[in-house]
This record gives sequence, structure tokens and C-alpha cells, in this order.
Amino acid sequence: MYKKVSFKDYNFKEYIYKGLEAIGFKEPTEIQDTVLKKAMKGENIIATSQTGTGKTHAFLLHLLNSLTTDERVQAVIVVPTRELGFQILEEINKITTFCEFFVDTRLYVGGTNRDNEIEKLNKSQPKIVIGTIGKLQDLAVTTNVLKLYTADIVVIDEADMVFEISEIAEVDHLFSRFQDPQILVFSATISKYLLTFLNKYLTDCEVVDLIGKQVAKTSIEHVFIPTKNKNKDELLVELLHTFTPYLALIFANTKTKVDELADYLVQNNFKVAKITGDLEARERKQILRRIKDGAYQYVVASDIASRGIDIAGISHVINYELPPDIEFYIHRIGRTARFEATGIAISFYDYDDDEYLNKLHAQGFDYVYKALKDGSLVETKERNAKKSRKTPRDEVELHTKIPLSKTVKPGYKKKRKDIIEKEARKLRKSRINDIYRRKAKKHEDR
Repeated sequence: MYKKVSFKDYNFKEYIYKGLEAIGFKEPTEIQDTVLKKAMKGENIIATSQTGTGKTHAFLLHLLNSLTTDERVQAVIVVPTRELGFQILEEINKITTFCEFFVDTRLYVGGTNRDNEIEKLNKSQPKIVIGTIGKLQDLAVTTNVLKLYTADIVVIDEADMVFEISEIAEVDHLFSRFQDPQILVFSATISKYLLTFLNKYLTDCEVVDLIGKQVAKTSIEHVFIPTKNKNKDELLVELLHTFTPYLALIFANTKTKVDELADYLVQNNFKVAKITGDLEARERKQILRRIKDGAYQYVVASDIASRGIDIAGISHVINYELPPDIEFYIHRIGRTARFEATGIAISFYDYDDDEYLNKLHAQGFDYVYKALKDGSLVETKERNAKKSRKTPRDEVELHTKIPLSKTVKPGYKKKRKDIIEKEARKLRKSRINDIYRRKAKKHEDR
């Protein structure tokens, strides 16, 4: 059981306390307390935590407390997206405005003026660097104008996405510029592959796991709505009329679908903002500012918005389409129920998504099935029925029809398993279609 402490226990520099008071932070969250105690001892850390628990300030407070008046790069923060970079920059500025010396913090992401950045770097180096892998690679390795080798602290935020979207060679080149700094790695999910890669650069590393098997916050209600034989656009409009969100974040998997969905909602008299990866940096920044100012009640976005963008007051997350990767589901729903708030995650699903839901259940997610009836969301019995369902006889018989060979070649067992699962899906789909055909026939007979 976590015992709450005070920020005063850390003996921060005075300007940090003024900054914390200005942003309304009174006491650290569990991950902030756990990380700060280790980071302030100089330990390397890989930290995993549920989204919305305060990972950003867990490293920012230590980083800011470590700054000196030296005119050199002292800290580097690697981020996967420009939006997350802008957000971290804003949080830094809120606190460093109270610092007795100037804290030169610069953001290096795509869509900025490269010539101006190089010219400014030739004149002086920032104290804090925030940037994406590609941009940092360009300035620190290709042109060699950004002197990262002086950094005392390197932070990798949303590490799984940083390494996922970058070539390993680029990461290697960038990390070769550092000279044994303290490394702090943060993410809601860290794979074994990523952990293996990080071990190349981390020694005597502390793994801070505040997730365990509980990946999702218990303050989020997970609702799944069946969409079989239904118009999803019309279903979404009907759903949005059933509640009045403070702010609803609606996810689709592609830019094209985001555009189509936003246009459809506008046609149905919803005031909608949209966020996709191809928006210009200035335009995205303006949209985010307007969202934070309360200009929109509905936001349609691609997965660019699921990582690290902290928009206060998101009461509902709606998955118009389920993301292909479970990790993206985790990050999407993490936009609601920030800190002590509660939230609702609503997802449309088809019966082909059974395996997807089983994976969520295996990761500790507790969800309910609901249907729209007479303008309200009503819980169905489907959830309980699914839990107690036995494997049908025809699926069991597949193991006999597709026997295991006496001479098993490498990879054959996995191939056989994949064939059985594929055939089982066909059988399940056939049964579902039969159910709907019978229902349709009964309706015609009335």
C-alpha cells in the first residue's frame, strides 16, 4: 500500500517549489515518489506505469533539480512525436519561469526551420534538449552542431514507440554520442525486445514496475458495443446522443477514416476537431490549444493522439475501430481518467474480434457488453454467456481432422495451430451468420 509523502521531502531547489505551487501540485503520485527517490541517487531506471499517473513530472522534477548555470547541454529528452515534445516543453516552462537563471530549453521535431536551428546552435547550446530520434540524429550526428555528449541525464519517454518508429541504426548512432549519462526510460508498456536493447546501454539498472498484471486503471469503465450488420456511422451518432461528455476523444485507425468520420459528425451538427499525423505543426498546436480551451466537445483522431498528449477533462474515449495492436488500445484509453479522475472507454466490435477481447481479458481488463436500445446503453447478457461458453464439438474435431505428424518439422506445430485457428474462425463465423439468417427469416415470417 502506497503511503503518501510531501514534495518537501525531496529538498528541491526553491524555484521548483514555486513552480509546483503555481501548477497546483501538492503531493507526488506513487510513480513520482518511487522514481524520484531512485533517480536522485543517480540510478538508471526503466519505469512502467499506468497512463495518467504522472510519469512526465517523475523525470522532469529530478531533471530540473539537477540543472546548473553551465552553458552546455545538460539533459536530453527523447520523444516519439512532436505533440508530446510540445507538451513536455510547456510543462518545463511552467516551472522554469521561477528559476533565478535562464533555462534555455529547445524543441527539435519535424516541421521546423532547420537552417535557423543550426545557426542558433552554432552560437550557443541549450541546457535542455527535447526531440524526436530523426531530428536529433540530423543535428547531433549528421551535422554535428548539437553537442549531446555533455548531457548528464537522458530521458526516453514513451520508449516502446520511440524504438518502434525508428531504425535501430539511428538509435545506435544517437546513443553513441552520449558519455555515460544517467538514463531514465518511461513507458506504459515495455516489451522484452526493448528491454534487451536497452540493456546494451544501461548498467546497474533499476526496473520500477508499478503495473504488474494490472495494465489499465481501475477507474476506467470498458464498454464494448456489437456492430454486426449495423451502420457504424449511424451507430456512433446514436451513441453520442446518449450522453453529454465533457470531452470525447474518438479514435479511427487511418487518416482517411478520421477525415470521413469528422465530416460525417459535422454534417450531423457536432462541433468536431480532428488530429492526424499530416497536420502542420503550427496547425496541430493551435487545435490542441483550442481543445484545451474548451472550444470543442468532440475530437476525432488517429493514434498520433494516443501517445503522451495530455488533454485535461477527457471523459470518454471511443474506439470507432479497434487498433490492431493491444498496446495501442492501452495508450488510447489512457487519455481518460487522468490522475484521480474516472473515465469511460467505449469500443465498437464485430464478432471477429473475439480473440482481441480474449487478449484484453488475459491482460486483466474487465469489460462489459452493452447495446443501444431506445436511446440508452443497456448491458447485455453476452458477457456472461461468453465466459461460460464451451468449445463447440466441430472445433474440437478439427484437432482430429488435422493430426500432428509423427515426423514433426521445425515450425510445424505453430503452422498446424494457425491452420486450426483459421478453420475454427470460419466455423464460428458460419454459426454467427446462421444465427442472423434465422433471425432475418423469423422477422420476414411475422
